[in-house]
Amino acid sequence: MSLADGLELLNLIGRQVEVHLVNETSVTGRVYTVDPETHNFILQDSTSTTFLPFSNITKYTVLSDHVTTHVTNHVTKVTLADLREIDEKYFPSTVRHISKENCEKLKVRLVEHLQKHRVPVELRGEEEVVVAGVVRCRPPYDRNSCFSTNDIVLGRIQNILATFDVS
Repeated sequence: MSLADGLELLNLIGRQVEVHLVNETSVTGRVYTVDPETHNFILQDSTSTTFLPFSNITKYTVLSDHVTTHVTNHVTKVTLADLREIDEKYFPSTVRHISKENCEKLKVRLVEHLQKHRVPVELRGEEEVVVAGVVRCRPPYDRNSCFSTNDIVLGRIQNILATFDVS
């Protein structure tokens, strides 16, 4: 997926949008801010503030061109239960339903696939695979489960993973 460039995303601040997610749900609210490099969104409505990581966003739709300059600050302390609720609501369920055995098999196949493409790979912890020193991949080891602050390398690794069969 290719969202807009950073400047276009910054022009969304204060506008009402609907953000569509990979788990086929959507979130509606006013754009509080967008990170022009990572494309992570923070939306607000009258009662809550929602963080939406770019890796879970499939597209966005501007619902109103009216810009609201007054944004309520109602961020409160986040508990572990809140984080679990966010995880359940916005992250693909496939990540939580892979058995440890299948996760290990996928990780081994991923490493082999990347090495076949002559990409340096490093294992970190039980699940994380670090690719080219800057891209982190986690289960289910598909192109949407890779994260990096280097968009160029991330895009190249995601293109290689497009040919990786996770089934």
